[in-house]
Amino acid sequence: MNKFIYLLFTSVFFLDYMAVKLAIIHTSIAWLPDILSMIAVLVVVVLAGSRDGAISTKYVVLFLCLLAVILIGLASNSTTAGSLIVGIRNYLKFLPFFFLPAVFLFDEKQVSSQLKLLLAFVLLQGPLALYQKFIQFGVTSSGDLVSGTLQTGGQLPILLTAAMAILTGFYLRQRVSTVRYVIFLCLMVVPIMLTESKASIGYIPLAFIVPVFINYRTGTNKRNGKQILGVLTLLAVVGLAFVATYDYFAQFGRESRRAGLIEFFTSGTAENYLNRGAIDSRRVNKTGYVDIVLLPLSQLSDEPFKLFFGLGIGSVSGSAIESLAADKPDTGDYTVRIASSVSQFLWEIGVLGLIIYFIFFYMLYNDARRLSKGEGILARLALGWTGVIAIGTLALFFRVFFEDGAIAYPFWFYAGMIAATAVRMKKVERKKMAANIRAHMISKDTETTKVGT
Repeated sequence: MNKFIYLLFTSVFFLDYMAVKLAIIHTSIAWLPDILSMIAVLVVVVLAGSRDGAISTKYVVLFLCLLAVILIGLASNSTTAGSLIVGIRNYLKFLPFFFLPAVFLFDEKQVSSQLKLLLAFVLLQGPLALYQKFIQFGVTSSGDLVSGTLQTGGQLPILLTAAMAILTGFYLRQRVSTVRYVIFLCLMVVPIMLTESKASIGYIPLAFIVPVFINYRTGTNKRNGKQILGVLTLLAVVGLAFVATYDYFAQFGRESRRAGLIEFFTSGTAENYLNRGAIDSRRVNKTGYVDIVLLPLSQLSDEPFKLFFGLGIGSVSGSAIESLAADKPDTGDYTVRIASSVSQFLWEIGVLGLIIYFIFFYMLYNDARRLSKGEGILARLALGWTGVIAIGTLALFFRVFFEDGAIAYPFWFYAGMIAATAVRMKKVERKKMAANIRAHMISKDTETTKVGT
């Protein structure tokens, strides 16, 4: 089974890059992850009743609620076949990998080898980002073109800061030496700086602060103040380096000068960047990240059913397949702008669907927090995963979070592993409690027998 996961991770990191960016393989080969998802469905169905099964009831109920919202949205709108296929790929193709760890128990050695493979893929983004920035596109090019093996530059900081959060979790549990921690951080931070993504100002602190906070509250070595101080110092250094690099490229790395980060946040530019007043405009030409959230809320407010259940999955999402992209329902009555998961969810699955996703992230955070109290590699992963959830929640407002398979597939797989491990931990705790109760009852009966004799 581990080879199956290796194949998945390798394919999602490289096939799209090789097919789209390098054009050295046929685009049909990039469909391999979709085929692996179908195989995963069969594996989950076959192993669903296994002894090692640990399917969490609360997640099943939540996904059934999401499925109900999706079906109601499809039934109440003129959904085309193309939209349906796009919607299934966007919303459902990752689910089998969420349930795979629940029906198949991956041991610590297997999890360790998976994480090492992912670490190698993550570290590869650094040299590739340097090549893209200084050779392939040129130093005066936009940071949006620096994407590593991912599809867009905006997705790369999400992947790298998530990796930084997990790495911090392992460091706080003293499983990564200080030297390796600093070296790996440097290799991850460089490509983040080259993307010039403003959202990284939010992602980077979460990668450090959330694992430190959770470890302080639940960790066995929470009183290691020196280690905490070291992590926070690195956060300050990384933050300053990011700001300095961004400002350098803003002023000297482009043909036309633009505002640096400090000027961006102090001159009112940030407010205009986020909210460009599209709701109050007769014609929507430019939108900020606030606008794209307010647009569906405003334009669907006169139709409460569509406001709560959306226009149907795939109705406004794009697709790399021209025939599917062309087979879309007419949304001419609405000014549709998609630039984040939140905006996509509001248009396609409505307010109820968005709430379900927020609940899903909250449940994952709680499971990771509880699991981080334990020992072993999964506890260390869970500690870092609290930071991943925080980064992912913020990213929902700035990017279509599950658009790139290199982020989406590992996220759903390890989210499922966290959830399944939490279930298995509860089972072990119940067995221990039952054993203690039986032992207590036996000793009490023994004492009663002795008194009687």
